[in-house]
Amino acid sequence: MKAWVKRGGALQLQEVSRPIAASNELLVRVAACSLNRGEIRTVQRAADGAIPGWDVAGTVIAAAANGKGPKAGARVCALVGSGGWGEVVAVPASHAAVVPDGVELDVAATLPIAGLTVIRALDVAGSLAGKRMLVTGASGGVGQFAIQLGAITGADVTAVRDVVAGMDGAPYDFILESVGGPSLGAAIERVARGGVVVTIGNSSEQETTFNARTLYAKGGASIYGLLIFEELDSLRVTAADLERLLRLVESGKLQSPIALRRPWKELPEALHELEQRSFRGKAVVVH
Repeated sequence: MKAWVKRGGALQLQEVSRPIAASNELLVRVAACSLNRGEIRTVQRAADGAIPGWDVAGTVIAAAANGKGPKAGARVCALVGSGGWGEVVAVPASHAAVVPDGVELDVAATLPIAGLTVIRALDVAGSLAGKRMLVTGASGGVGQFAIQLGAITGADVTAVRDVVAGMDGAPYDFILESVGGPSLGAAIERVARGGVVVTIGNSSEQETTFNARTLYAKGGASIYGLLIFEELDSLRVTAADLERLLRLVESGKLQSPIALRRPWKELPEALHELEQRSFRGKAVVVH
């Protein structure tokens, strides 16, 4: 099979061996994968020979030997730790969700990282019906899913493309913060008494400083650092949550913010466009 492999500081399309699945893993022929900003750093740091890639959707070509999970022929999407940028990938059966017939695989591929991150963040926040929610970095895939899913929960959602700093008005009961640096510091200032700031990234690549006394006066306000891989490994988020997202897409209640589609052979170009922030929303490469 072919895969995008890190070689000599760059991605190269090479012939590689098909992955060998563990007893609890499926083999999936990848039809589409979506790209995430975190994968840019992953590629930069990866060792020679690594096959990156997190978000995948495709068809099961070999079911798990232990009998668990989707069967051969099922259309699935999943979050994997690596290997998603190959033609075939091994997927833990517990991470794979069956894609309904009414959902296209390129759409399903956008859900694992971005959608599950928002689902878990909303769980941390608790009931938001009638409460104020703020989303930073709202032009990205996570941000656009957060706007929609927050509204579905009944929250009054405010979205900003970049940072919190300079915003007026009442404090927010829940802030989903992805910019980091001064924006995270400002979010801590803007959170309401008993509210929650969930930080999911640091796209600014800047350090955050804040006065700890700010939190003392917030009546139990908290900050939660969310890394979706840890949430998945600890079972705080599961394939059942991915299935919830797929049902919302199937029903038309949730739209995937696909802004860029490219052939799989143009994956490095799509990754470069993502790094340059030349579009808003999700990027998908299709086999």
